[in-house]
Amino acid sequence: MGKFHRWGMIFAFLVIVGCAYMGIRMVFVEDKDSEVPSVTGMQIVDAVDALQEKGLLAKVDKVDSAMPADTVVSQNLQAGEKVSRGKVVLLRVSKGGAIQPIPDVRGMKFEEGVKKLSEAGFKVNKVKRVADALKQAGTIIAQNPSAPQQVSSSCMVSLLVSSGANGENQFVAIPELRGSDRASAVEMLEQLGLRLGQTAEAPSSSIPEGSVLASRPKSGTKVPAGSAVNLTFARKPLESELADDTPPQQDHDKERAAAVRRIVVKETAPTTIPSKIPEVKVQKPQVKTEKKEDQPKQQPQAAAPKDANKEPAVKEAPKQEAPRETAPANVPPAQGSKTAKVRYQVPPLTKPLSLKIEMADEMGTRVLKDGVAKSGEYISMNVPYSGEARITIFLGGDFVWQDRYN
Repeated sequence: MGKFHRWGMIFAFLVIVGCAYMGIRMVFVEDKDSEVPSVTGMQIVDAVDALQEKGLLAKVDKVDSAMPADTVVSQNLQAGEKVSRGKVVLLRVSKGGAIQPIPDVRGMKFEEGVKKLSEAGFKVNKVKRVADALKQAGTIIAQNPSAPQQVSSSCMVSLLVSSGANGENQFVAIPELRGSDRASAVEMLEQLGLRLGQTAEAPSSSIPEGSVLASRPKSGTKVPAGSAVNLTFARKPLESELADDTPPQQDHDKERAAAVRRIVVKETAPTTIPSKIPEVKVQKPQVKTEKKEDQPKQQPQAAAPKDANKEPAVKEAPKQEAPRETAPANVPPAQGSKTAKVRYQVPPLTKPLSLKIEMADEMGTRVLKDGVAKSGEYISMNVPYSGEARITIFLGGDFVWQDRYN
């Protein structure tokens, strides 16, 4: 009985040692009995099947690549490598999106860099400004991703921009926002370090509804970074706000009235407006001679006929020369006259204001437009002039702008 018990103890000990050996082998010792197949360039479905046949597992990671969608770009284990069954192989699979080189905008002005990236199809995501004594304020110091790299066209770019030696505020130019939708306009302002201020709406038939009609300050104006920009958005005009096609009653020049109707009222392509010079009325000499013939009837006394004939001749001579001196005032501008291109955008208004546009040149001063301007109205006209001209604009009775033409 004791002998049987002793052999039982030995057998149990051997079983325990064997199980421990198998456990240690399974946990700490790899059984490299599987060979990794080459799946690069294969479709993801075929690649997974090939790995499963070898007893391996697959993990997929989508990446940007010029290769067709769902194509294996690379694998983390080399083909032919011996691994244990159940090993996980990481596969990098193409998304199918096109990749392209990102432009290098380092050293450029911020506005120029953003424009170049936008033309290449990239968008700026983050902008960080730091003090840099070696770089002028507004200069791009670094970018991420950096150039030259092949990246997806949907990749967002971050820029590091200099704010000057002492980190002073940078002056940035208001971009051209006319015609942009609200989201694009706000994004462009934020990229430049500006913010959206007050918003308003104005009727417009030339700009899509909901798009930017005007900005204040206007485009091109340089303001400190962080400034607020007020935007006016276009809306569909009401019937009561439709432009009147009837020209001013006091304007009897048909050719000029037709040009004004096409330019100011319709807001179409610029058309040359003929200059209007007041006509000088000249009294006819026949009226004067009739009055002088009546004088002998009131004075029946005889008079020397020779003296009577001489007196009218002396008095009428200068009156006949007077029209010759004023005649050049009615002469139209010479064929070599120049043309002034007048362009003016009425700023956002809470109510219509009077608008007066004057021109002064060698022919004198004349009014090009005198009426009521609506918020956001765009004035465009081509006006002939001689010598040097000066265009002056008054809004609400106040001087707002002046241009000179040589």
